[in-house]
Amino acid sequence: MLRYLIYFSQVGITVVVPPVLCCFGAVWLRNRFGWGNWAVIAGILLGIAVAACSLRDFLRFTERKAREREKEEKLP
Repeated sequence: MLRYLIYFSQVGITVVVPPVLCCFGAVWLRNRFGWGNWAVIAGILLGIAVAACSLRDFLRFTERKAREREKEEKLP
């Protein structure tokens, strides 16, 4: 049960943190260097793309672990 709680929190962190950090970074770049709002939009899109890639990798990892557990259970 604890393993699933850890997986759930890891998914939450890997999906939420990249868009937030990219958005804050884009707002900082806009304020610091006077870039337009396009920088914020680009930051949000980049953050969403990174979150999607991280989620995909995590799902692949959990699928691989599930297959390994199935193989271990089938062995006598």
